[in-house]
Amino acid sequence: MNVSTALRAGVRLLSEYSALVLPVALLAAGLVGVSRVPLVVAGLAAFAFVSADGRLGTLLRELQAVDPSVLDGDFGEPGVGGSGPVDPGSVGPESLPPGLTDAVTALLTPEVLFLVGGGGLASLVLGFVLSPLATAARLHTVVGLLRDEDGVRAAILGAPRDWRSLLGVRVLFVGALLVALAPTLAGAALVPVSNVLGIVGFLLGGLVSFVLATAVLLLFAFAGPAVVVDDASAFDAVERSARFPFRRTEAFLGYVAVVFGVLVAAGAVNALVAVGGAARVGSLVGILLVTPVLDGFATALYAERDLPPRATPALADRLREAFLGGLRALGAFVRGHPIANAASAALFAAGLVGGWAATAPVGTRLPIRGEIGAVFGSFPVATFANLAANNWLVAADLAYGGVAAGVPTVVNLLLNGVVVGALGGVFDPVTFAALVVPHGILEVPAIVFGGGLGLWLGSVGLRAVRGRTSATGVAAAIRQAYRVLLGLVPLFVVAAFVEAFLTPLVASLIVG
Repeated sequence: MNVSTALRAGVRLLSEYSALVLPVALLAAGLVGVSRVPLVVAGLAAFAFVSADGRLGTLLRELQAVDPSVLDGDFGEPGVGGSGPVDPGSVGPESLPPGLTDAVTALLTPEVLFLVGGGGLASLVLGFVLSPLATAARLHTVVGLLRDEDGVRAAILGAPRDWRSLLGVRVLFVGALLVALAPTLAGAALVPVSNVLGIVGFLLGGLVSFVLATAVLLLFAFAGPAVVVDDASAFDAVERSARFPFRRTEAFLGYVAVVFGVLVAAGAVNALVAVGGAARVGSLVGILLVTPVLDGFATALYAERDLPPRATPALADRLREAFLGGLRALGAFVRGHPIANAASAALFAAGLVGGWAATAPVGTRLPIRGEIGAVFGSFPVATFANLAANNWLVAADLAYGGVAAGVPTVVNLLLNGVVVGALGGVFDPVTFAALVVPHGILEVPAIVFGGGLGLWLGSVGLRAVRGRTSATGVAAAIRQAYRVLLGLVPLFVVAAFVEAFLTPLVASLIVG
């Protein structure tokens, strides 16, 4: 198979098989998101800890007493209040009130640092383990479709079988990168002998390390497809991947050129949208466009198999059916799973009450500094796109993270509720309502429905572990969740439009 045919296969995954590829792409992202659970739990525990012993209240009272000019850089004008202009360079941590500095320092106790540090370390380890599982699911989807099978079912069956081999590949990859760093470390070790010799050694060692690291990346490029396509062990997969550039040199060079071009283009898009204030749009493009295409390209090229031909309706017809069908699926899910949705709402409400109870009794009322519209960003169009993408990804994470027995969904629902409740407890109620209610009327129910999906998928996963649901049943649930998430898109789009364009106007009228 040549490079162009393999690349077309990667593109066709989205153009012809999106209903089978994108559910697994979101599932894989949700699995990686599970790794955040220890850190979130640690953060919630630390929040409860500093709230219970009064340190959070002390911080809030000190914040309320701070001169706004210290925080927002409004240094005054000659003859208009104050004593004239102040050099911004003179305003730093040392210029903050001692009480505020002490309140912040008091939060960083050994117990809090241990909680957050331990949670962060656990999340790193869990992420390292779960990432190969997510990769296995994505690659098995591609291989299943190349073999004219149900790609979602292939992911459900294949990922549990091959994730250990992919984890082994990841360990070998990290080990090889550490070896590649050795010349840099050796050059740096010469600094105590001679500064000049150390600098020269560091630069030369860095150059050698860069070359070695690049070689490692290239030689491991097809290890993942080798595991899934050939059912190879970690060592065999790395060996086959390392032989690929020598066995099929032309295909390998074409692969490198295509991947380099795609990554450069994706990086440029991410930088552009990030500068514009819509960074989450870049994340959405990476999850739903770049990763599936590159997975399909690499796997088809390695396996030397093309996707079977498939008749597909026009793009406009497919989009219309996807979103109208999604709205129907959303309605059916809300009607058909009242317990899951009620439990999701209860968890969000419990977090909200807990967050409010932690901050409201302190009695502080922090002001909204500056223009109300500035709260929502400087560019409404970018804010709109970023909010719509972010909130939909949050709902997808709540939904597909739920496959882990529903635990990530529970934790993230509580977190979202705590954040809203805690903010509501420190701002004026009328101001807070003006800033939240206009778009929250749609946004909060949509988030709750995403949580309901996660709790339902958690029950499906538990039944599968107990042998009460087949792989076919799990695959059907994964596809159904995707259709419901498509139904949530219009809700999040309308909510984001209201938040970016209308909420600032409403809040300005109410707050003044």
